[in-house]
Amino acid sequence: MLKIIIAIYLKTINANISSLEMITVIGIFNNFNLAEDASLYLLANDFENENIDLHLVGKDERVADFFNHLFEDKAEANAHITAAQNGLILTVHALSIREAQEAADVLNNYGAVDVTIPGNIKTLSRIVEQAVNDNVRLRK
Repeated sequence: MLKIIIAIYLKTINANISSLEMITVIGIFNNFNLAEDASLYLLANDFENENIDLHLVGKDERVADFFNHLFEDKAEANAHITAAQNGLILTVHALSIREAQEAADVLNNYGAVDVTIPGNIKTLSRIVEQAVNDNVRLRK
């Protein structure tokens, strides 16, 4: 059975006086074609290219920085790092909860894998109040 993990992160960006909420949806894939198909589907359905990051992991140390930045809990960060090894990370930076849920559904339907986090029950999505800074963002 294909297991799924999609993590949704709430990103708040302060711009002068006002702030803009950005939600980051992350799916980890073991199959490049599925990840690319999910990305192409999103692009064909009104998601902007600059808001989609498809990253082949390999031995990239930025992946550890990315997950360590997102999760205060090191066990949780390590679980995501381990799940992503030799895989792909598809990240969608959504502009609304509706858009984030749509992206999560797409990643789910295209086969994002489950991440087992010690001591936690499995969930399809979570919202974490943590910013994804540009210096750790996984771009193509």
